[in-house]
Amino acid sequence: MAITLTLMSRAALLRDGTPVKLEPRVMAVLIRLALNLGSSVRLEDLTREAMSDAPGTGMRRGKLSRESRVAVYQCVSTLRTALDPDRPGDASVLLVRDPGHNSGYRLELPPDSIDLLRFERLVSAGADDSPLRTTLLLRQALDLWQGRPLIDVEHLAWAQPRIAALTKAWHEARLRLLDLYEVIGHPAEAMKIGRALVADHPGDTALRERVDGLAAQIRGAPAISHPTGWSGGRLTVRIGDLYDQDDTHLVIGFSDTFETNTKDDFLVARRSIQGQLVQRLYAGDHRTLDRALRTALNGRPYTAETRATKRYGKLRRYPIGTVAVIPHSGRRLFAVAYSMVNEHGVHATSSLPALRESLEHLWAAVREKAQHRPVSIAVVGSGLARIRNVDHVSLIMLITETFMSAQSSGRITDELRIIVHPNNASALDLPAVDNMIAATIAHYSESRLGLSERG
Repeated sequence: MAITLTLMSRAALLRDGTPVKLEPRVMAVLIRLALNLGSSVRLEDLTREAMSDAPGTGMRRGKLSRESRVAVYQCVSTLRTALDPDRPGDASVLLVRDPGHNSGYRLELPPDSIDLLRFERLVSAGADDSPLRTTLLLRQALDLWQGRPLIDVEHLAWAQPRIAALTKAWHEARLRLLDLYEVIGHPAEAMKIGRALVADHPGDTALRERVDGLAAQIRGAPAISHPTGWSGGRLTVRIGDLYDQDDTHLVIGFSDTFETNTKDDFLVARRSIQGQLVQRLYAGDHRTLDRALRTALNGRPYTAETRATKRYGKLRRYPIGTVAVIPHSGRRLFAVAYSMVNEHGVHATSSLPALRESLEHLWAAVREKAQHRPVSIAVVGSGLARIRNVDHVSLIMLITETFMSAQSSGRITDELRIIVHPNNASALDLPAVDNMIAATIAHYSESRLGLSERG
């Protein structure tokens, strides 16, 4: 029988994966015992601390009242049944009574079955570990953080020092992880951690300058660049972050419903390209982005769903290749529908034909609206709406081929900048990409020249 206890958010007890419902004062007793795992908690302390706000309990003339003892015994009895139903009462080996003058109760569970204790163990990863191993352990610890540990007892004085210690450990773990990502050469991950720290500590000038330096480092990563044959135009592949390309228009891939809600990572994952759009350009306010999308999509054809056919999210489906052009801070965002969400509205898929069609429509919109200014695009099709069995090289070549094909009939932009995320760069054969792009550009340049000569 497996017991797990969640304390990093709303407390939850699970037995063999099944939630066990406990009333608040019983859960408070369990939490108090769990925070002292493997050691006895005196009956007096358990009553005074875990049940301090329970009606009818407390101390009388310096001693435990009868009501208090009965209440604690009832909580312990309930917990023994919940934790160890095959060994009720004093036969329990998970919730043990320690007799004596200062009698109390002791909880016996594997430490890693309690997420809070696992978090504390992971953040204490020692200096003796290698940077890579320490990075892994800290990443696992931060994945456990839910924002408000010990919510159920945060109003009780005895829990508040532990909450403060946990919050401090979380902050220090992020600072350590920032250092480690720089040491092991992952500037994009370091910048992600750094931006979160800056958001929490906007007055920390040194931290902000450090994150700005990481952004500059990423922007300066080696790039592939070729002239496209049109009035100084270029096609560039750069390793970096799409949202650091401040000097260009941006292309953002969407599903056919143009969903934007990132709450709980349910409809849109915050780490996705469209999720980052909400967080980084719209300060987490998806409603403002929705208004801009509605304006840009006004008059476009769509199919209306109902809640009977689509359970979650927006109900308007737009054709693959629909492009919404949104003005933003002196540039344009080209939001293009290249994937379709399922009937539940929570999973998007695409295909090479759908991606090709969406890119062809995109280049037409860019020609019309970009005013030849540079445009940046991530490797669409490689994220959460991943196209099966297609690698980054193939996707980059599809972007290149459709762009050059569209440009055969006239210049589209001074620069198309294809952005490869640093986490994917190590698996990319850049010389091979360089050669294939050069060959593709040469092919379309020769075709255009041949047409010109025949004309």
